[in-house]
Parts: sequence; C-alpha cells; structure tokens
Amino acid sequence: MSNTGHSPEASSSFGSQRRWLPLLALLLLIPLLTAVAAGTAAAEDTEPPEWGNATRGNATTIEVTLYDDAGSLDASTIQANDFALTAGRVGNVSVTSINASGANRSGVRVSLLLEKKVDTDNVTVSLRDAASITDEAGNELPHESVTVTGMDAVVPKYRSFEVRRVNSSTARISVEIHEPIRQLRISVGGPSLDRLNISGFSENTGNSATYTREYTFPEEGEYSLLLMSVTDENGNENSFGRQRTFLYDGSAPNVSVAGPENATVGESVTFSAAGTTDDQGVDSIRWQVGSDTILTGENITVAFASPGSHEVAVTAADPLGNTETVTRVVSVAGTRTGGNVTIRQPNATVANVSVNGTGQPQRIQPPEGALLSGQNGTLERLAVTFPRNESVALTIRGRQPTQSFATATGHTGVSRFDIDHGSVPAEDATFTFTVDRDALASVDAEPGAVTLFRDADGWTPLATEIAGRSESHIVYRTESPGLSTFVVGVERTTAEDAGTAATTESETSTAEPETTETKTETTGEPDIVVTNATAVPSTLRPGDRTVITVELENRGTASGDHNVIVALNASILTTRTVTVPAGETRTTEFARAVPENTAGDLTVDGQRVGNVTAAGGGLPIPALPSVGVPNPLSLWPDGIVGTVLGGLLGVGIGLYSVLKALAIYLGY
Repeated sequence: MSNTGHSPEASSSFGSQRRWLPLLALLLLIPLLTAVAAGTAAAEDTEPPEWGNATRGNATTIEVTLYDDAGSLDASTIQANDFALTAGRVGNVSVTSINASGANRSGVRVSLLLEKKVDTDNVTVSLRDAASITDEAGNELPHESVTVTGMDAVVPKYRSFEVRRVNSSTARISVEIHEPIRQLRISVGGPSLDRLNISGFSENTGNSATYTREYTFPEEGEYSLLLMSVTDENGNENSFGRQRTFLYDGSAPNVSVAGPENATVGESVTFSAAGTTDDQGVDSIRWQVGSDTILTGENITVAFASPGSHEVAVTAADPLGNTETVTRVVSVAGTRTGGNVTIRQPNATVANVSVNGTGQPQRIQPPEGALLSGQNGTLERLAVTFPRNESVALTIRGRQPTQSFATATGHTGVSRFDIDHGSVPAEDATFTFTVDRDALASVDAEPGAVTLFRDADGWTPLATEIAGRSESHIVYRTESPGLSTFVVGVERTTAEDAGTAATTESETSTAEPETTETKTETTGEPDIVVTNATAVPSTLRPGDRTVITVELENRGTASGDHNVIVALNASILTTRTVTVPAGETRTTEFARAVPENTAGDLTVDGQRVGNVTAAGGGLPIPALPSVGVPNPLSLWPDGIVGTVLGGLLGVGIGLYSVLKALAIYLGY
C-alpha cells in the first residue's frame, strides 16, 4: 500500500484525466479563435462589394447578385428604396446568402419584388443617389448598374378594330394596339373563309401602333370579321374576339322608267322611276334632262323648249354605291296650236317679245342663253298664257331693286324684272330664274331663303321652289297669276332659324347635286365590357349542354350595343347583341350543346369559361407525383434568418458534442 493512501489504480486514472484536460481546453477555445480570426479578417477588408448580374425571376421579380471578396455583405443595409429601375418600381426585397463556386468570395442574391408587371423587355437596375449598401467592413457597393432582359409581361391592349368600306367589294381593315406587335390573327367568315395575319398590314407607330390593309372579298354576300388575338414583340399574347361585319353587294339597282316618248314644246310631262328596285334599297335617284338640267327624286315634271329629240337620263344608286343609268329619248314636236314667239334682245337686260296668243301656255325663251341676264340673277325663261289669236308685245327689263322693297318686305332684293304687256290679259305665268351662289353668300343666306315677290297693289310673295343646282348658281321655279313687276328677295338666315332653313331646303329641293352631311350631336360614348362570364358545368365532353351566363357593364356616358361572342377554339358557336344603357349592367344567358368531335377552350369574348375534353376522356385526374409532397428542406428559411439559425444550430451541436465527450470521459 502506498504512503499516500491511494491505490495504484486510482493514481493511474487521475493521471489520465490530466492528460485530456489540454484537449478539452483546445476544443473550447476553437469558436473563440474563429471569431477572433474573422474579426481580424474583417478589419483587414478594404475591397468594396461588386455587382454580379441580373436575371428574370418571374413576371414581377428581378434577381440581382452582389459579391464581396474578403468578408460578407451587411444584409441590414439592403432596402427596397435603395434600387432604381428604368421601368417599374421595387415594392420589397428578399436577401439570400450565396457562395461563388471556385472563388474565395461570398455574396447575396437580392430578389427585387416589383409592384406590378412592366411593359418593357430590358430593365436596368442601379442604386439611387442616396443609397448605401456596405459589407461588414463598411466598404460601399459602387453606384453602377446591371440590366435584365425578358421582363415584358404586359399583354397588348386593345384600342380599336375598324372595317371601313372602300367600294362595294373592298374594305380597309384597321387594328390599333397600345404597343407594336409582331403578329395578329383575323378570321374572315362568310360565303368564303380566310385567315389574315400581320404580313399584309402596314404599321404606323406613335402613341399607339396602328395596322392597316385593304382587303377585297372574293364573293358577294355578308362577311363577319373577328379580331382573334395579337402578340407583342416580346411574345405576350392577348385574345379579343372583336367582331365587325361587311356586306359585299356588287349588283346595281334595277332601274325602271315610266314616262312619255313624245311631247310638245312647252307641254309639261312627268317621268317616274318609282319602280326602281335593289336588294339593299334605293339610296338616291338623279335625273339629267338635256346637257345641264339636274333634278332629283322619284318623279320629275319638265317642259321642253324646242322641238327635236331630247334625252332624259336617270341614275339610281344603292347604299353601297352601285349605280345604274337608263336613258329615255323623247321626241318633241312644235306647239299644237301653231302660235309663235319672236324675241329680240338689244342687250343683256332688255328683251322685246312678240307673241301670237294661243290660249295655252307658251314658252318665252331665246334659242340660246337666258331671257335676261343681271348682275346677281338671271331670268332664264317665262311661260305664260295669252288669249287665243291675241297679238301681244312684251317689254321685259332687268333692273336693280330699290331700298323701298327691302323696307316693305324685310328681304334683300337681288334681281328685279319689269314686264310690260300692254292691256292684253296674261294668266298662269311660270318663271324660271337663277340666283348666283356668291350673291346668297354675300348676305349670309341659304338657298331655301329665296322668294319671288310680285308687285300687285303691294308686294306679294309667291311660292318658290328649287328646280336645279349647278356649281355657280341655284335654279328656281315660281308660278304667278299674272305679269307685272317682280323682285327676287332673299331672307337673311339667323343662327336661330338656320336649322329650319336647312330642313326646308332638304324637303323642297328636287334638284341635285349637293351632298350634305348630317351632323348628329352626341352627349357621350358607350364603353361596354364583359365583367363576368361563367359556364355551368365548365368541364364538358362533346355533346354535353352548358349554361353560359355573361354580365356586361356600360362604363361610358351613352347607351350602346355589345356583340357577345361564344367560341370554341376560336370558332364562333353563337353571338348575341345586348343593349346596355349608360352606367348600368345587363345579364344574358346562352344554353348551348357542345358540337360533336370537338375539344378545347370554351370562351366568351376571348375569356376562357370552360374546357371541352376529347370524347370518352372524362374528368382529368392528375398523376400521383403531381400531388406535390413538400420537401422538408424547403421549409428552412432563406436569407439572414436562415443564416443565423444555421449558426446557432452549429454552435449547439458543437457544445453538445464537447459536453457528451466530457461526460463519457468522467464516467457519467
């Protein structure tokens, strides 16, 4: 036994314990030495962080990598408002640590979460002027930039789709989109079918992009043009389902003319085209008598001034511009009673006329030119009845109206005709006279404001109608019970009665050819959109029936119509026009059976509402792997939180290992 009172075995055990104590101390010092080494390295870090690259994460995420050689970036200095974009705005950021393989540097991946999709393919990312991103040593990221491609995720937006007529068979098609596109699809349905793409369209860009072309339809009939979809230059596609119609009618009206083939000088004869027909209706009827007399309307009444063959041509037009002309030749003989008229014109404002009365209307008109010519108006001809076998000497003078006429009638005098016929009675006088358009314009008057006045114990207005028009003057016709002094008076048209004067002219005119546009005041425009569309059931097989409910809202300021289009794989199943008052909503329903041997997307105005599977397919059942059992590792947080948790877990495992070894060593 030893003097120490200990057994040899106890001494040996105690010695072994002392040999393990340095190892235990070393294990406890390793974390401290590592932290000191890291602090020393950070203190020696003078290199700033570097920009990596930028890639597209998804439609609203840009991934930007930042690197640091010696230390690590301080994630707490990275904020959403540090970054400036050439398109869009950063709403939030997410930071994840990364290690560059094969290089002695670390970094972070900064996910820039955008507030919304951008309409630009290339987006440049840079730091704002006041931003500061640093590493743990305080070195700042330089103010540089990186560019990401493929960010355009905004579909093309519809502006307009127009089909305007060029002629009976050709239309000008115009599509306006908010941005340039690389493809469009238009379906043409009708007597013949066609598909149009962008290859035939010309492009005009500005605030928007407009694509136009002229298209000639091959057969007569009614066509439906459907703007199906467009694709922008970055591959974003949008479907519209906007429909327009075009009627190709190349058939001219069938013109029917009724009227005499023979007439007598001065005899009033009537021609009618009331029997003219057309599939689309007769839009206008225009007559030409001789070389310069133009009249309009279904029926006209004329009198020929000289014997011989005279042509009466009538032209009918339908609403699409197709025209047909038929010419009738009338053989005109001399006066039935053998009476004669002799005219001598010493100058332009005087005519001396000798008439052998016949008891019938006789025309007083020189072989060429007008009876009297004035500065602003002309007396073209005069028809009047004198007693049979009475010889009459007439003196007709053209003079300027006096101010007394304007005072008495409130009209501006344009021309004055004094007719002296002695004591021989004169009855049933018909005046044909013209007024220069410039004379009407000089007193701000419309053609319908002209009236012929007769001086018979005071100025008496006579019924005056427009009988014809030319580029320089208006032709009028007036009937008078006798002859005396006459003045052509013009009533000034005020702003208040301008509408009435225009209406009067339109209703009473029997002549051509002024085209007047009718302007309709509008208080707004309709803006009708489909706000909701559903199909019940929505998953179908060929032959199944479904009920489609469509809600429409008019966001405009005027009532309007919207053509709802139900289609299967861009083939129209049915359409319906729904009228929606301004500011209101309307709901319509379709009960339809899916055609046999079909499959694909069921849409309403391009919006998907259901799916038609192939015959016998039934409901699709996803494969088992698609159930998507979650990966437990995917639950581990990224970024700073993940890094801190990983570090704490590592320290915990290390301490547990040390304590476990110590306990085993000590025999616990």
